[in-house]
Amino acid sequence: MTKSTKEPPLTAAFLSEYSDTVEDLPLELRRNYTLIRQLDDNAEELMYQVEKETMLITTSGKELSPEERKKRLEHISNLLKEVINKGEEKYALAKSTYDSVDRHCTKLDNDLERIEAEQQLLEPTHRMYEHAQYESIKPSHGESRRGRKKKTNEEDYSSDDLQKEISFSNMPIDPNEPRYCYCQRVSFGEMVACDNPGCEIEWFHYECVGYT
Repeated sequence: MTKSTKEPPLTAAFLSEYSDTVEDLPLELRRNYTLIRQLDDNAEELMYQVEKETMLITTSGKELSPEERKKRLEHISNLLKEVINKGEEKYALAKSTYDSVDRHCTKLDNDLERIEAEQQLLEPTHRMYEHAQYESIKPSHGESRRGRKKKTNEEDYSSDDLQKEISFSNMPIDPNEPRYCYCQRVSFGEMVACDNPGCEIEWFHYECVGYT
């Protein structure tokens, strides 16, 4: 009896659903990584401007008026705020990416545990089904006994009766001794008489008439 290789409906549905979900994951990750790279580039450009403005204030020294100096410092402050904002956006995207992957992994673990639990519940039912199939095709007690009995009779004949035939065939035969049975041999072993009064043979060997 061969076991079916067809997937259970629950497992097949789970694989289909999870496959569809995971297929979208690389697209989401690629989009987030692209945005993070853009934020990095923007932050680097802003820091370059901060360094440039800082260098200008440092080298200009007293040449800048207090108002011009204050204006440039405010500009540097605004640039640094933008850098901080870009960093916060980058952190949010990185956390969102991590949470998305972690959510998929957690869902996979939970679904696998649920499937394993349901398979353990279905296992006794599967064994009962296999047992019922076995009971429906196995031979009955009577058939088994008849089969063994037939084999025993064949074995008995192949050993004991064959030895009897060999021993009787080796015995010296008196030409005047009467012949019996279909085989027209002398009397030996167990024989059965014919019930028909008109029977000329009268006696038959057990083996010739099929008696055991």
